[in-house]
Amino acid sequence: MKEILPCFRRTLSFLTRYPVPFTDVSEEAGPKICVAWFPLVGVLVGLSPAVADRVTASFPVFLGALVVVLVWTFVTGGIHWDGWADSIETALSGVTGPEKKRIRKDPHLGTFGGLALLSGFLVKVFAVAGYAFEPMDFVAVALWGRGILPLFLFLVRRMAPEIPLSDGLGGGFISGIGKKCFVFPTLATGTTLVFLLGIPGTLVLLAGLPLLLIPARWILLRQDAFSGDFIGFSVELLEMSSLIFLGILRSHPLHASLTV
Repeated sequence: MKEILPCFRRTLSFLTRYPVPFTDVSEEAGPKICVAWFPLVGVLVGLSPAVADRVTASFPVFLGALVVVLVWTFVTGGIHWDGWADSIETALSGVTGPEKKRIRKDPHLGTFGGLALLSGFLVKVFAVAGYAFEPMDFVAVALWGRGILPLFLFLVRRMAPEIPLSDGLGGGFISGIGKKCFVFPTLATGTTLVFLLGIPGTLVLLAGLPLLLIPARWILLRQDAFSGDFIGFSVELLEMSSLIFLGILRSHPLHASLTV
């Protein structure tokens, strides 16, 4: 019990660039306790782009959207973008075996990784610019990308059990995600989303989740291991897709029913 608050601090420090006093977490706390904090960390991440959206309300649309996504990236330190780019680079490289691990560990981006990074960033910018989001929508999207992540990773792993876990932090984290581990963050995420988006918005995100398993499995089958890079890829996939799903719903006549 005494490890709960230190684990929250460690989780917040690892997933964001918010100033957090350093604290250590024992092995007994493990990823199960830390995973329980993912929804709250997601809410805290989403507050930054939400504030940026409010501050830039009078800016030209595209400039305001660019600022929102830059703030969003800054608050996470770009940690998930790195996994997004490396995972796509590895998947499209056409190499096998140890060469995939070399690409994943290489700090330099290749052509595919650079294009993936640019295209992913632009998808977010154009989505923010193209749809009529409310500030709290960004909180909901960041919450979704982290709070539903344990369930998403569990499902993807079940779909591709032949892919080994990496020997790094990502593999250790994934190995600790069992059936009971994702229950609390999933329920907490769903409940909070109903408050933020209403039932229609929450149902849209949940309905789209199975569709995301297809590209996620395709990418994973072309990796050398189930690694931290794939976790970062998954966060960006969840965020980008939820922006699009929610944006489409926001532009629908049912828009008014999203508010609670």
